[in-house]
Amino acid sequence: MLSINIPDLTDREATILSAVVECYIESGIPVSSGYLTKNCGLNISSATIRNAMFSLEQKGYLTHLHTSSGRIPTDTGYRFYVNIIQEYQVLDNQISEKIEQELLIISNNVDELLDATAFMLAKVSHMFGIILVSGYQKSMLSDIELVVLEGNRVMLVLAMDTGSVESIVMNLNLTIQPKLIHKITRILKERLVGFSLKEIQSTINRRLNDTEMYSHELVQILINNSNKYFHIDNNKSIYTSSTNVLLDQPEFQDISNFQRILPALDKAYLNNHFKINFTDQSNQTLIGKENEDDLLKDCAIITTQFDSGLIKGRIGVVGPKRVPYISVQATLEKFAEIIHNAL
Repeated sequence: MLSINIPDLTDREATILSAVVECYIESGIPVSSGYLTKNCGLNISSATIRNAMFSLEQKGYLTHLHTSSGRIPTDTGYRFYVNIIQEYQVLDNQISEKIEQELLIISNNVDELLDATAFMLAKVSHMFGIILVSGYQKSMLSDIELVVLEGNRVMLVLAMDTGSVESIVMNLNLTIQPKLIHKITRILKERLVGFSLKEIQSTINRRLNDTEMYSHELVQILINNSNKYFHIDNNKSIYTSSTNVLLDQPEFQDISNFQRILPALDKAYLNNHFKINFTDQSNQTLIGKENEDDLLKDCAIITTQFDSGLIKGRIGVVGPKRVPYISVQATLEKFAEIIHNAL
């Protein structure tokens, strides 16, 4: 992640910068010294505020669209503001209870739960919701099937105890009699069900080597390519909301701006972006140029981590830089808590 150098500010400059950021987030209108004097209760003269805003602009915290216009935060200004936030606002209890009740109803299926959570998150925040699962720590294989398809193809179907189902088509240069498919399927069920995919990858040879079908070509293909066939597709570990929710944001009501960021909201693209920029030790928020991505240079990504014991990952939103960081972070923390309680 790009590191932004943040110069030291005086207490007065920090107060005025925070006021500018909060006013701009709320109104979307460049903030003038006169507006701060009249509406923010700073008890500082307009001239003093003007001087401080000029200093903040010189230091790279504020900028302006036109010579005579008010000021707006730069990426560095937003970063300073986010860094000094110490306490998150509490999400409205009624909203929290309603969300939790609806999600708990479907908590027996992880796929459906995370899909619904991404949808609910977008509905509450008016931003693009995303959940990325980085690990199914205790997910077990609950069923396995081999299905013969046309053209010497076999589909391997893996059902997990989390409710997720993975289907993988194997293109084979061999013809297998249906009765042998049934026999191999029965053996796979007996020897592999109840173990995690990671355990299966490392022990499948030992688990099958004393079975009557061990030397069959299909069984050997599964053994020799266990990392390929007994895994969950990374792109299927990402759950996202509809992109249209971003049209609620003034910055994206210009269709050209909206269309420009759409490629960055593709699941495969996001999966790669999150892997590069977020680790267990990384910041929870990327602002503007911190994304180091031209498609996301005008966006903020706000996230938090979750770990339910069954799965772990990161939940977040993508939106414009002018977002209410405090309340959005509180919303994410609440959704992370709901996922933890549901699973």
